[in-house]
Amino acid sequence: MALVVTTDKIYDAFYADHSEGKAFMHSHTYCGNPLACSAAIATLNVIMDDGIISEVNKKAPRFNALIKERLSACKWVGDIRQIGLINAIELVSNTETKEAFNSKHRYGYQIYKKALAKGVLLRPLGDVIYFNPPLIINEDDMAFAVDVCVKSIKETLGI
Repeated sequence: MALVVTTDKIYDAFYADHSEGKAFMHSHTYCGNPLACSAAIATLNVIMDDGIISEVNKKAPRFNALIKERLSACKWVGDIRQIGLINAIELVSNTETKEAFNSKHRYGYQIYKKALAKGVLLRPLGDVIYFNPPLIINEDDMAFAVDVCVKSIKETLGI
């Protein structure tokens, strides 16, 4: 657990109505708790001892290929980016010009809500949908997550 104390001026730099596009859309970590540090060290040991990273390096290309296979033909997908298991699907109103949707529609958030109701946690940053799966994800869960994402996009935008 941690606590951050700041001035109103700094807080206001990070907080605004969604329509202002002012939010700092990345996670924050402000901790140094000894118990949390012990848990982190134990986690790192499991990752190293169980060869999790080498397994991720095998899974990541398969996951990305599955996402591209299922979503590349979608008329709203402007780009698919990947690093490791993290994949980002950028949704646009026009794939030729890469023109963004009007942000007031919050399509990324709408897709996130639909996917969450179906059991998949996606991360929307505007109209970019991120897959941030656990490092131990298996093939069946990859397919399930991608299927839910596709269904959620179809329900929101149509394909």
